[in-house]
Amino acid sequence: MLAAAEIQTPVEREAEQAAIHSRASFPVLKGNAGLFASFTFGQVGGWLEPVPDHAIAVGLIAGARPVGLALGTLLPGRTQAELLSVAVAPAERRRGLGRRLLEAWQSEARERGAIEWRTSYNASMPGRAALEALLARAGWTTSHASGLVVVGCVGKMVDEVGTWPGVAGRLALPRSYSFDPLELGATDIEAVERYLSDPEASDMLGPIRQAERLALDFSVAIRRDGHLVGWLLAAETNRPLLGMTSDAPAIRYLEAYLDPAYRQGGIMVGAYYHCYSRQMALLGRDSIAIYYTSHDSRPRMAALTLRRFAPIAERVETILSASRRLPVPFQSPPPNGRAAFRMPDGSHSGSI
Repeated sequence: MLAAAEIQTPVEREAEQAAIHSRASFPVLKGNAGLFASFTFGQVGGWLEPVPDHAIAVGLIAGARPVGLALGTLLPGRTQAELLSVAVAPAERRRGLGRRLLEAWQSEARERGAIEWRTSYNASMPGRAALEALLARAGWTTSHASGLVVVGCVGKMVDEVGTWPGVAGRLALPRSYSFDPLELGATDIEAVERYLSDPEASDMLGPIRQAERLALDFSVAIRRDGHLVGWLLAAETNRPLLGMTSDAPAIRYLEAYLDPAYRQGGIMVGAYYHCYSRQMALLGRDSIAIYYTSHDSRPRMAALTLRRFAPIAERVETILSASRRLPVPFQSPPPNGRAAFRMPDGSHSGSI
């Protein structure tokens, strides 16, 4: 039995909790931060042991214990940061800590050079409403459907593409196009940088900036008459596959780009067919292929995905995106000498 002095009234307990929350801290996490891993999803939880240089990890500590985490990444060579997850322990919610945690993450991203923050998430994600409310309170844009993620057995994908009128015949004929191993020379590197300056590639990193994560057996350089005109990049993944229970090996197709001058000839479809066929040969018909296509910058591919691939896919998921940009000063001050600000133009799309 508790002594009388140990018994707290509800008001006293609430006051004690308020005092704890007022002293909450939001440290930028470095080194081994594994104590916070339960506040993000499995694949990136491994980033916390230790935290890599590209990660932006901010913890939430209240009552001398970890109770939350905001985790994201600074995109290489960019002034953008991507928020991957933000979470607060259930018992600590509805006290304003989530917003303070997100603001601390934004502040750290800004210190590291980011002027734009963005996030993407599944439309069916549990907790979607709470996340969107948090983003709205923090001044982020209203989320919009930015793309589709398709998850399916690679054998079915190969079979489907092989039935499209003319596809098999075109791929069998000698062509000026080739799908080559991802080995880039100096001229290729110049071409990559030129293509990444294309506004339609604003959401891409290209084959150089993410070279370490690529699965080279399933990534290709697309060439026309020997010259680089695009790429299809892939990586191995063990991420939970949008609710699927399959334990088959999985390849995630990260990024596809083709010179705009050559987009009408089915070349990108040929690149996917080539890589899917190789995946099937190396990993089996039941191995999983995951790819993303953007509503924003690739509406034709999104329409093709819904028409052709959705009926045979294991899962098709709509991806929602939101963002926030910092206002930046005009290069020339206005005549009255007062500070003026504008929001930079541009668009973005996300990935899972």
